[in-house]
Amino acid sequence: MKKILSILLCIALLMGMCIVPAGAEEAAYRTLYSGEITTLNYLTTATTNEFALAANVIDTLVEYDKYGQVQPSLAESWEYDAANLTYTFKLRQDATWVKADGTVYANVTANDFVSAAKYILDAANASSTANIFYSVIEGAEAYYLGTSTPEEGQEPYPVMDWETVGVKALDDYTLQYTLVEPVPYFLSMLTYVCFMPVNGDFLAEKGADFGVATSNENILYCGAYVLSTFEPQQKRVYTKNAANWDAENVFITTIEQTYNKEASTISPELYKRGEIDSASIDSTIAAEWLSNPETADLIHPVRQSGFYTYFYAFNFDPQFDAAYEPENWKIAVNNENFRKSIYAGLDRVKAMLITDPDNPEAIMFNTVTPPEFVSISGVDYTEMGALAPITDLGVDTFNEEAALAYKEAAVAELTAAGATLPVKILMSYNPGTTGWAEECVVVEQQLEGLLGTDYIDIIVEAGPSSGFLKEVRRSGKYALLKCNWGPDYADPSTYTDPFYDGTYNWPEKATEYNDENGNSIYYGLVDAARAITDDLTARYEAFATAEAFLIEKAMIIPFGYGNGGYTASRLNPFESQFAPFGISNDRYKGQTLLDSPMSTDEYFDAYDAWLEARAALAEAAE
Repeated sequence: MKKILSILLCIALLMGMCIVPAGAEEAAYRTLYSGEITTLNYLTTATTNEFALAANVIDTLVEYDKYGQVQPSLAESWEYDAANLTYTFKLRQDATWVKADGTVYANVTANDFVSAAKYILDAANASSTANIFYSVIEGAEAYYLGTSTPEEGQEPYPVMDWETVGVKALDDYTLQYTLVEPVPYFLSMLTYVCFMPVNGDFLAEKGADFGVATSNENILYCGAYVLSTFEPQQKRVYTKNAANWDAENVFITTIEQTYNKEASTISPELYKRGEIDSASIDSTIAAEWLSNPETADLIHPVRQSGFYTYFYAFNFDPQFDAAYEPENWKIAVNNENFRKSIYAGLDRVKAMLITDPDNPEAIMFNTVTPPEFVSISGVDYTEMGALAPITDLGVDTFNEEAALAYKEAAVAELTAAGATLPVKILMSYNPGTTGWAEECVVVEQQLEGLLGTDYIDIIVEAGPSSGFLKEVRRSGKYALLKCNWGPDYADPSTYTDPFYDGTYNWPEKATEYNDENGNSIYYGLVDAARAITDDLTARYEAFATAEAFLIEKAMIIPFGYGNGGYTASRLNPFESQFAPFGISNDRYKGQTLLDSPMSTDEYFDAYDAWLEARAALAEAAE
């Protein structure tokens, strides 16, 4: 009884600190955006903006509440049979698909998850998340390979029958997944896009037009919102889905997103004038507003609600123009001392001041996987095995003496290898992202100032604000680039995805780190870790070895969280769904629109109350 009272007291305290929501019946949340989405097809996409859209228009089998507790969603209940490696989900019978105008199309059934699986596992559809799905579902990878087109000279894979795949609709409202091996984090995967449903009849009706980003009528909706208006590079409007099974917990009735290529620049002023309800605040504006009593209470610290990690990636497969000397870059980037001179020479604290001018060290870490993501027996993953000494270095990895020593060694080796100095380093940025351009300039000036312009020539160049990932990162049109990655499920293997058969910096092309058979050493370390399923401690330590390999060889430079500093918003950050993986943090369901912004003092009061309530829930569960 005491535990229950404690939980209720903490929750009441948290609710009491929240400002009264505006317009309980009609509440519109208005924002600007500068990066346009390229597809509505949530079964194929792998971009953050498109995940955020899918999160709000498509429900998943489970969801997470604001304290990070898993809750029923499209599935009312589930059971796990360890002997047969099966998860069986009982679906609710009041969930429906609707069209963009809100008209009910059909009920959501178990067959919709089978239809989605068939679509994802057809290689012709080029799903960017198919590998996540087939990595855990029995028979799924073999089926997928059987649909693929073999490369020239390669034997085709056997075509497999669908019945060999571990996805079954036992009846209209009973869904079963059979796993390929024990997957202790399987439930945490279910909020990801590759486990979302799709209506098979609608999919067949639309054919190649399904999800094409020309009309909001090219998908159906079963989530909290429908995309009622979709005018690319003009406006997106989400309207509350009145037919949603949980509509009573959707409080913001309309989300209006207006396109402006200068969104990051003009948002603060429009926010101050009350024309929009959210704005990115860079360090300069934050300092100005905080020093002015009239604006100090308009902003509050950014909440680290997700576990997106940021890192500088060296590109081992350059595809940029000849003017930037890609062949010369190949020689340089494959030299370990050259990469280490950049690694040790980068003053990350100085670079992070652009993001958080008050306390940059608080959002920095030395690993790819952020701290507090997963742990075993109270030991954080980043403190396990080979990662422990890297974590224990502290955030100040900048070492001027070491950087210059690496430079001296690299100059001799690069000269002998035929490289031309200074090495041109193309570093691109997205102009639509607040502070990125400024950070690139800081990095350029700081590294060139330390290592010398006779050694490196960092070329800072703006990429497109829309389609940046496709045009720059995935196309390999960079030498050094700040990248990010968000976890898809609660296991360290999720942070290997960018570097394992991914489209980040192609470490497998760093031939000096291939074994005697020409296979990537890093891939081998990841494979060995993934194969451990019966001992979580051994599994985590094996992943720590793989992650440490990337860092110790300076194939990447870990940076920290991507956000910090301050934000302006009429949303309460502690009402949103909370999970360090998947798309939960992108959902507006459960959030209310505040009459006035949350100030810094109110933010910390609410944060303390949230921590107390979450701790009380955890204690009650023991």
